[in-house]
Amino acid sequence: MSTQIVECTLARQQPRRDTNMRSPARSAPPMAAGRVPRIARLMALALRFHELVRSGAVRDYAELARLGQVSRARVTQIIDCAS
Repeated sequence: MSTQIVECTLARQQPRRDTNMRSPARSAPPMAAGRVPRIARLMALALRFHELVRSGAVRDYAELARLGQVSRARVTQIIDCAS
């Protein structure tokens, strides 16, 4: 059995030193690479829940709450995110 070696070079950026001079009117600081914003995750979850109910895979949102071990109110909050 042969062993393969993979090499790569990564560039490392130095953090900015003037971070305390940002004005509140500027946009939010960039997020870490690969991190999905919470609202996007909630939207995807709400759309998935809606599709599960529409297709008949689950009977209703109360059943989703029982399966997910969360309250019906929390499922409603998630569903309302997509509305």
